[in-house]
Amino acid sequence: MNVVEFIVNVSAIFSGLFIYIGVIKSEWGKKHAHHQYLIMLGAVLAGALIGGVLRWLLVVR
Repeated sequence: MNVVEFIVNVSAIFSGLFIYIGVIKSEWGKKHAHHQYLIMLGAVLAGALIGGVLRWLLVVR
């Protein structure tokens, strides 16, 4: 793994984490806290999508 792929992976992990924290701290997230696992799954999938797009833009292209 080279440095660019490492940075893409770390940015995907942190983007998923920040999306999750942002949703959970919002009013909607507090109201729907009983769906925490679905929110977490959606945040992880969004982070993976962001990482895939970054990988496509920076590495594959």
